[in-house]
Amino acid sequence: MKKWLEWKHQIVKKAAQCPNFGAKTKRMNFFKKIVYAFIALIILSIFICQCGSDSPPASPSTPKAKEATQTSELTPEKQAEEQKRKEQEEAARQEQEALALGLRWQYDEFPDKMGRGIVKTAIVRSLNEVNFDFPYIGPQRATLHLRIHPRYGKDVIITIERGQFLCDIYNSQVAVRFDNGKAQNFKAVEPADNSTTALFIRGYDKFLSGARKAKKVYIEAQFFQQGTRVFEFDISGLKW
Repeated sequence: MKKWLEWKHQIVKKAAQCPNFGAKTKRMNFFKKIVYAFIALIILSIFICQCGSDSPPASPSTPKAKEATQTSELTPEKQAEEQKRKEQEEAARQEQEALALGLRWQYDEFPDKMGRGIVKTAIVRSLNEVNFDFPYIGPQRATLHLRIHPRYGKDVIITIERGQFLCDIYNSQVAVRFDNGKAQNFKAVEPADNSTTALFIRGYDKFLSGARKAKKVYIEAQFFQQGTRVFEFDISGLKW
């Protein structure tokens, strides 16, 4: 029931007209309700968007924003100095990272356990990594060794973490290229203990002569069931 506004008495809500006087009731149809609800939704959306746009913009409080603001206020000379300082810091960071990974020469000296003299070594790991198939799956680097031993003499050795160098007893060789020079063939032999993860590169004096003048060396070797792989070493600044 609802109250009939004109005559102050009750009638059924769904009645189309007053049962006493025949006056038609005012009813809002379903379509109008949909329209009014849609309009209300639009007004609410506009209000929410307006509140969001009125928010103050974020201030450049981040370190990078502050740094950019400070740099823009410098003179061109100061900006150049600041840029140079950043480049030096980045170069130092990269150098420390390379040292930590063993990508730069690392030197060591220690006495021979049999009292024959001092063993000297220089070791550097390859810049690139290789991935072998099963059972040697996983990225790995090669290591280049220079060694002076009071008993065994002077050696150039290349080793890997996992895998098998393919080496013929009578005619093994590796290709060596210094910087952009021509590739040279060096004879290679397995170690006395028949380890498959190391090769001794013959021609120590020839190899060292090229290494002293170069910044990089590329060594190509063959591996059992893995084909030929090339390792790149940064040999700049050799002190040997």
